[in-house]
Amino acid sequence: MASEDPNPDSDSDPHQAPTLALKQALCFSCWDVSSNLNRCSACKRVSYCSAKCQKQDWNRNHKKICKKLVALNKQKGYVPSAGRQWNDYYDEQELDLGSGNRNPSELRIFVGYVHSPVTDENRSPTSLGTITIYEPYCYHCYRRESQLEDGAKLNACQYCLLTSFCPSCQQTHPSAECSTLQDIAADDKIIVDLRRRTGKSSTFSPTKFPRKQHFLLSSAKDWYDYYTRLSDMGGFRSKMNRDLKYLANDPEERKLVEYMRCGTNTTTIQLTLIAALEAVIPNISTRGSINIHIIGAAGAEFNSVPAFEELLHFLPSLTALQLSFVGLNVLEDLKHDTETQNPHTLQCCTTCTKMGRTISITTWRGPYHAYVDTEFYKTPDLAAAFRSGFSVDEEEDWYPTIKYLAHAPHPTLLTAARYFEIQGEMGVWKNLGAEFVKNAEVNKWKGMSPSLTVCGDKPNEVVYRNYWWYIVKQR
Repeated sequence: MASEDPNPDSDSDPHQAPTLALKQALCFSCWDVSSNLNRCSACKRVSYCSAKCQKQDWNRNHKKICKKLVALNKQKGYVPSAGRQWNDYYDEQELDLGSGNRNPSELRIFVGYVHSPVTDENRSPTSLGTITIYEPYCYHCYRRESQLEDGAKLNACQYCLLTSFCPSCQQTHPSAECSTLQDIAADDKIIVDLRRRTGKSSTFSPTKFPRKQHFLLSSAKDWYDYYTRLSDMGGFRSKMNRDLKYLANDPEERKLVEYMRCGTNTTTIQLTLIAALEAVIPNISTRGSINIHIIGAAGAEFNSVPAFEELLHFLPSLTALQLSFVGLNVLEDLKHDTETQNPHTLQCCTTCTKMGRTISITTWRGPYHAYVDTEFYKTPDLAAAFRSGFSVDEEEDWYPTIKYLAHAPHPTLLTAARYFEIQGEMGVWKNLGAEFVKNAEVNKWKGMSPSLTVCGDKPNEVVYRNYWWYIVKQR
C-alpha cells in the first residue's frame, strides 16, 4: 500500500517471506519445496527441510521471536469447534497482534505480496506480526493447532497447500476457491525462482517493440486482449483463457503463461496509468511529452520502474516521459535528490534509444502537499496514488495531501484493493467537494495475480492489486 508514513507496510518490502513459507508449505529458510518439512519444536510456527536450514534461520532471526511465539501458543489452549464463528478467530488475531485499539478495517487490509530473495544479505527478517497473522487455522472451525484436541494436527489441502483442516472437520473446500489459491502458490514459486536466477523480485512481460501506430488501450477488453492483440503474445491466443490460465500441456509454455499472469501485478501500474491518460488527455495519441507524479511512492512503484517503458511502446508519439516519485518511502539511495532533483535516466530498449526516446525519474522525500510548495514542483499531466488506503490507514497523515488533491490543477488517479476502502474514500472526497473524471469502478487493468488476505470477511479471501480505480477531476 502506498504510504505517506515513514514506516513502510508489507507491500513496501520486496523481500518478505512467501505466503507458502508462512503457511508452512515451504522451508522457511531456503524456500525449497520438500515432503519432509519439520517444524520448530518450540513454537511450531515455521518449518524447515533440514537442520542446516533451521540453524541458519535461527541465527538470522528466529531466535529473536521464537519465545514470543511460544508464549502466544500458551495463551490459547483447547477450544471446542462447536459454535465457533469467523469473528472469534478475527478477535483473537487482534489480541495476538496487540491491536485492541486498532480500527478493524486496518487489519483487513494486511495482505501478503510475495516478492522474495533467497540470499541472507538481501533478506529482510520476517516480523513476529507477519508470522502470527499467517498462522494456519482450520478452514471450517477457525481453530489453530494450539486450540485443537491434545496431539491433533492440521492437515493442508493437497492441491493449494494454503488451506488447512482439523481432524474433526471435513477435509475439503470449494474447488473454485482452491483453484485461485493454487494461482497464489504458483506465483510464489515463480517469484522465488526469479529471485534465485536473476536477483529480481518482480516480473513482467512487456511489449518487445514500440508500436508504429496508436491503438487505444480502451479498445481492449482485458489482459487477454492486451497480450494477444495489442502486445507481442498473439501466438498464445488459443492457448490461454481470459483469466490467463494455460489450456495446453507444454510445461515451458505453461510457465510462460504463469509468468505473464504474475507479471500483471507489476504492469498493472503502467496500464492503469495509460488508461487514465486516455481518459484525461484528448490528444494523447499525438503528445510528445508527458509528466506524471507518483504520490506515496513505495516498494511496489519502485519495483515496477523498468515497466514504465511500456508507455513509450504503447504511445508512438511519446518521446519524453518524466516521472516524479514523491513520498516518505522514497528509496534511501535516492534521498539526496530531494535537494538537487537530479534526474535519473532509465535505460530504454535499443529501438527507443535509437529513436531518442527517454524516461527521466526524479524523487522527493516527503508528503505530496509539501512537495507542491518546493521549487522542484511542476504541474503534472496526471498524478497517481496507488492503493493509498488513506481512508482506513494513516488518515491524519494523508489528509493534507488529499485536501490539496481535491482541488488540484491536475487530475489524480487513485486505486484501492477493497470495496470498503473505496466507500471510505468516496466519503472523504464528498466532504471536500471533489468532482470526478471517472467514478469508482472495477479496474480491468488490475493485477491478475491474487494475494491472500488475513482477517478478511471470510476464510481464504483474496484481493487483486489495484482492483478499483477512479480519477479526481482537476480544478
